[in-house]
Amino acid sequence: LMCPGPNEIADRVIRAMMRPATCPIVGEFPEFYEQTMDLLAEVFQTRNEVIPLPGSGRSGLEGALTSVLEPGDRSLTIVNGMFGETAIRIANAVGGKAEGLAMPWGEPIDLQAFKQKLSSGSYKLVTMVHNETSTGALYDAAEVSQLAHEHGALFLLDAISSLAGADLPTDAWDVDLVVGCNHKAIGAPIGHAYVSVSERAWEVMAKRQQPCGSVFSNLLHWKPQPNEEPDAVRSMTRSQGVFTAVHLIYALNEALKMILEEGLEARFARHRLNAAAFRAGIHALGLETLAHPDVVSPTVTCVKLPEGITSVEFLKHFSEDHGLLTLRGLGDFNMNAVRIGHMGVTATPRNILHALHAFDLILKRLGHAHTCGAGVARASEIYAETDEHRA
Repeated sequence: LMCPGPNEIADRVIRAMMRPATCPIVGEFPEFYEQTMDLLAEVFQTRNEVIPLPGSGRSGLEGALTSVLEPGDRSLTIVNGMFGETAIRIANAVGGKAEGLAMPWGEPIDLQAFKQKLSSGSYKLVTMVHNETSTGALYDAAEVSQLAHEHGALFLLDAISSLAGADLPTDAWDVDLVVGCNHKAIGAPIGHAYVSVSERAWEVMAKRQQPCGSVFSNLLHWKPQPNEEPDAVRSMTRSQGVFTAVHLIYALNEALKMILEEGLEARFARHRLNAAAFRAGIHALGLETLAHPDVVSPTVTCVKLPEGITSVEFLKHFSEDHGLLTLRGLGDFNMNAVRIGHMGVTATPRNILHALHAFDLILKRLGHAHTCGAGVARASEIYAETDEHRA
């Protein structure tokens, strides 16, 4: 799987699920659950509470938006790709008045335009996507967060495809709500979303004029509560809004241990290196990537295909001839681009070189003129240069 998500799962993580079933609220599991959420907070780089919600990344996004927005509340979303629109749809669905500030896909954020838009009205919430999987672009959110707070708004960051693959300094950026999920750079099975929640966001939820219209998605129902058990080790325990999928927590725990054993800085550097090698190889084959060089993602690359080659025929060969699976582009790029995920266990030279070799052969087969072997050769140079630097 070289998708922009879901991603491959390490054998070690799969083996961690080979345990008997248990009740999630008795015995040893509740403390295991707490410890796992503590590890997850380290990956979020936050001291805030991290709340797990069953579902996909979108479940977390809906939970975050539903919990803080009341009917009539205004929100502003920076839209740099397909997934910025998701927050707008959810906000409007719960009765909010969502607005989008559209930016060209794959381009840097126009902060001046954002400042002007913020000044034009009173917004309760500002949202943006950290890593746009529709374009392969990653954005620094520090200044956006600061500006949102200066204008009295909460700030929500969709980090679904960046968490554990790109630097995400939640507390340093002062982000109120950060949404992530299991099945992308974390490298665990599909089935859980996660939301880190600041004290500022908890306060907004607690002071709602109208109660949240959802039981499942109301993050307040998942907020840690005083531990009333005698001789409790922890003074607070995390609520389980519904019974937790225990085997997903076993898998998550192991995936998080792998991440922290590698070290966050080393992991981020590994993702940047392999992304750079892949892009260099793609350019050597005469192809272009969608994202501007200033905002390229370490976890996803959107590759524009040559004129006359469709994403449908390319991906057919990618899968059938080379055993690699990924997805088409989105929006206007649906038929003329493919999106390659290089995150978690797939962010390695072995996978990058395999993918570039596949691109080489498929392009040749479909009539694209290029220097055969140039992609693998250029990527190999990137790896060699890095090895020499480390030496």
